[in-house]
Amino acid sequence: MNCATVKEWMPHYIDGLLSPEMELSIRLHIESCPDCAQWLEEVREMSALWADMESRLPGSEELLEYPDLKTDVMARIESLEAERRERTVTGTLARRRFAPKTSWMHYGLAACLTFLLLQFGVFENLAYGITEINGHVSTSVNSWFRANK
Repeated sequence: MNCATVKEWMPHYIDGLLSPEMELSIRLHIESCPDCAQWLEEVREMSALWADMESRLPGSEELLEYPDLKTDVMARIESLEAERRERTVTGTLARRRFAPKTSWMHYGLAACLTFLLLQFGVFENLAYGITEINGHVSTSVNSWFRANK
C-alpha cells in the first residue's frame, strides 16, 4: 500500500469504519512509514479539535452571543433611502426651454440641416424665387392701393 492511499483512507481508519483486512494493511504501512505515522498523529489532533468545536455548537453553554446586525443595517438603509427621496427633485411636465444642453443641441442640429440642404442644392434658386415672390407681392400691393384711391 502506498502513502497516498493511506492518507486518503486515514479518516475512515481513525473512525474504525474500514474492513479488518484494510485496517490491518493501513496499520502495517503506518508502522513502517514515519511520514504516515506523523500524518496519523496530525489527523488525530485535528479530529480532536473538530470534536471540541462540535461540542460548542448551539445548545452548549459556552456558545458566544453575536450581536444582531440585521436591524441596525436595515435601519441605516431606510434612513439613506429617505434622505435620497428628499433630495430628489420632482420632474416637471414641461422641459426648460433654454436648458444649456438643449439649446446647443438645437443650434447644432440647425447647422447640420442647413449644411445638408446646401449640399443638395435646395437653396440654389432661392434668390430668384424670392425676387419673383417680391415682384408679385409688390404688384398686388400697388394694385390694391390704386383701387382704393
